[in-house]
Amino acid sequence: MRDKIKIFLFILSLILLSLAFGQVKRPEELTFPPLKFEPPDPRQFRLNLAQGMRAYFQEDHSLPLLNLQALIHFGDLYVPKEKSGLGSLMAQTLIKGGTKTRTGSQIEDRLDFLGASLNFSVGERVSTLSLSILSKDLDEGLDLFFDVLMNPEFREESLKIAKGRMIEQLRTANDAPSAVLAREFERLLYGDHPLTYQPTKAIIEGLSREDLKNYHRKYFFPRNIILVAAGDFNKKNFVNKINRYISKWPNQTPSFPTISQNFPEVEPGVYFIQKKINQGYVSIGHLGIEDTNPDYFAVQVMNFILGGGSFTSRITSKVRSDEGLAYNTGSRFTYRWGFPGTFSGYVQTKSSTVGYAISLILKEFERIREELVSDAEMETAINYYLESFSEFFSSPITTMRNFAMLELQGKPMDYYKTYRDKIRSVTKEKVLEVAKKYIRPEKMVIMIVGDWEPCNQGDPKFPGPLSKLGKVHQITLRDPLTGEPMK
Repeated sequence: MRDKIKIFLFILSLILLSLAFGQVKRPEELTFPPLKFEPPDPRQFRLNLAQGMRAYFQEDHSLPLLNLQALIHFGDLYVPKEKSGLGSLMAQTLIKGGTKTRTGSQIEDRLDFLGASLNFSVGERVSTLSLSILSKDLDEGLDLFFDVLMNPEFREESLKIAKGRMIEQLRTANDAPSAVLAREFERLLYGDHPLTYQPTKAIIEGLSREDLKNYHRKYFFPRNIILVAAGDFNKKNFVNKINRYISKWPNQTPSFPTISQNFPEVEPGVYFIQKKINQGYVSIGHLGIEDTNPDYFAVQVMNFILGGGSFTSRITSKVRSDEGLAYNTGSRFTYRWGFPGTFSGYVQTKSSTVGYAISLILKEFERIREELVSDAEMETAINYYLESFSEFFSSPITTMRNFAMLELQGKPMDYYKTYRDKIRSVTKEKVLEVAKKYIRPEKMVIMIVGDWEPCNQGDPKFPGPLSKLGKVHQITLRDPLTGEPMK
C-alpha cells in the first residue's frame, strides 16, 4: 500500500510541475478539431441480383459474423378486415411451421447448434426475415435462410399453437391502460381503416394454412424483395451464392391493394374510457403529417422544443419538473409510410390532476403557436439532430437497411446527404410557422383512460368537471374476443 501511495504522489508531483511550467494544458484550455462525418453514398452498395431482386451489401471484416435481411414489401395493411391477424400469424409460423424438407424444430435445433439466429417479423408494409451467423457457417446459413423464405409450409401444429397464443393475447388486450389509449386514440382518428383493424377470436380461428400460402405466393418473390447484408464475406462470391438460390424462383409483377386516404372528421372534445385505476392516461391531439411533407424537418425541430426533447422540452419542464405531476409526459409526431401520422401531447398522472396536467399541455400548444422560440432552444434542438445524425449509420447492417428503406418508400437517395443542411436551415420563424400550421386547436381531441369520478372532480388548480375542456364523450370499449361493445 505504501508503495502505491509513493507512486501516486510521484505522478501527482510530475503533473503539478508540468502545470507550473506550462507543459500540460488545463482541461478548459484543450481544443479539438470539430468531428466530421459524411454519410456513405447508397450507390456504392446497390446491386441487382438475379430475377430482378435488389440488394445493398457491405463487407465488414471486423468480426467473423454476417447479418442478412430480406425486406419483403408486405404487411398488415395489405390484408382485408376479414383476414386481420394474418400478418401476426405468419410472423409466428413462417419459421416454426417448417419448410418442405425441414420441420420447424429441425430448423431451430440447427440454428442453436450453429449459434445463429433467424427471426421473422411483419409490420404495416414491410416484413423482415433476419439471419445472424458466424461467417464460417455462411453456406449452411444461406441454405436455411432461403429455404424458409422461399418454401414455408405453415404446418398445422404450428398454426394451432400460434392461434392459441393470439387468442390468449386478445383476452388481456384491455388490461394495460397505455395499450388501450394508443389503440383507441388511433381508432378515433383513423376510423374503421386498415391502420386500425383488430382481429377477433372468430377471425383468428378462421385463418387457414391456405390463407398463409396464398399471401406468401402473392408477395414473396424476387422483384418484391430487397436483400441487405453486412459482414465478413467477399461480395462477389456472396452474390454468386445468393443468385444460385433465387435464379429459379418464380417471379411476378408486384400488385398492392388500394388503401383509402379518407379519415373521419372527429368532433373535438374529451373522449373518456372508464377504467378503475388510480391514474389517468391521456393523449391530446389530432392527425399529423407524412414524413415526405416538405415541412418535416421544421416540424421535428418544433416538436423537440415543445415536448419531444425529453428534459429540455417545454412540456416536460412544465408538467414534470416544475409541477411534479408526471414522470411520463411530452409530445410526439408519429410517422407511417404513405399515411399521415398522429400528433399528440401525452401525460400519465394521478386522477385528481388529470385536468390540470391537460390544461398545462394545452397552454404549451398555444404558446409555441404564438411566440418565437428562444435562441437557446433552437440551438439545443438543432444540435440534437446534428449530433444524433450518425445513429442512422450505427452499424453496417443498419446502414444497409436504411438505404433499402429509402428505395422501398420511394424517397430520394440523397436523403441522408441533405439531411443536416435541411435541419440547419430551420429558423425560429419557420418553427412558429409550422406550429401554427400543424398544431390545430380546432381539431383537438382529448382521450383519457382512467376512473371517471376522481378524474372529473379535479384539484384546486383545476377543479372539475372535465367538460371545461370540451364536450365529453363516454367511449365503451369493445370485447377484444368478439369485437362487440362490452356490457
